[in-house]
Amino acid sequence: MSLRNPERGLFSVKGLIFSMGLIASFIFVGVIYGVLIRPQAYEAALGQTIGVDGGSDSASIFIILKDYEQQICLSLLLWGLMILVYKFILLNHEAKTLGRFAPESEGLESDPEIDLLDGAKSITRERAGKLADQFEVKSQAPDLKNKILPYVMARGLERYHMTGSVPEATETIMGRLEVAAEQQESELSMLRYLVWAIPSIGFIGTVRGIGVALQRADEALQGDISGVTSALGVAFNSTLVALFISIVLMLLIHLLQGGQEGLILRLQTFCREQLLDKLFDRDNEAQTADTPSVEARTPETETKKESDKSV
Repeated sequence: MSLRNPERGLFSVKGLIFSMGLIASFIFVGVIYGVLIRPQAYEAALGQTIGVDGGSDSASIFIILKDYEQQICLSLLLWGLMILVYKFILLNHEAKTLGRFAPESEGLESDPEIDLLDGAKSITRERAGKLADQFEVKSQAPDLKNKILPYVMARGLERYHMTGSVPEATETIMGRLEVAAEQQESELSMLRYLVWAIPSIGFIGTVRGIGVALQRADEALQGDISGVTSALGVAFNSTLVALFISIVLMLLIHLLQGGQEGLILRLQTFCREQLLDKLFDRDNEAQTADTPSVEARTPETETKKESDKSV
């Protein structure tokens, strides 16, 4: 989520989740299928064949999950959950960072780590330069490294210190926050791909099951419908599992996206109210000083003006 040092490389946290997490999810789900799901499904199917009722709903669940399409969908779900947990942790860290510099906006009663005004009514260019250095030092701390707020504040204050222009500082800060929002949005692309891919895999299972059922149609004509019903079970169960997984995954993605958008809005509000609105604007000050004052009209001033005109 950093604007300056995005995580790259295979051995970064993001790289490990996107590469090793995928492999680990397929291995873990494969072990669960080999040890638990397929043996239980085989026992349940055998019991139904010989006319013995399993007597539990868990047996039917194992039968629904036993095919390879469902295994792939569950593996992708586990991988997507890893990515979502990582994104939620980053979002929580960014919210905590905002609480450290703007405790009032987050409903906290502690003092901010950096006092922007320090008893003054506005932030001058000299004060902005000192604040920019302080935020730059804070952004290098291990617990604040690659966080959005210290980096954006440092860039905005640095721009104001160099130019003395409030509009340029505003453009710098808001531009950085827009880039952060676009970066967060782009990092959800893999999750959106999973939401599309999982139902597609379920539909592949549907096509495979229907194809097998058609191949065994001659058995059904001879009175043995077990092969057709088994193949149709593969078709419907794969679609059922895939659609259910995609619904759950899409809900979590929308929750994450809402949290990210809310974070950007809170950052924009803090920067505008606590920083940009308190910068000392020399242009407005000079314009106010150059504006001639309007004299109040009183009977004495009117009489004096008329006497001056008569003279």
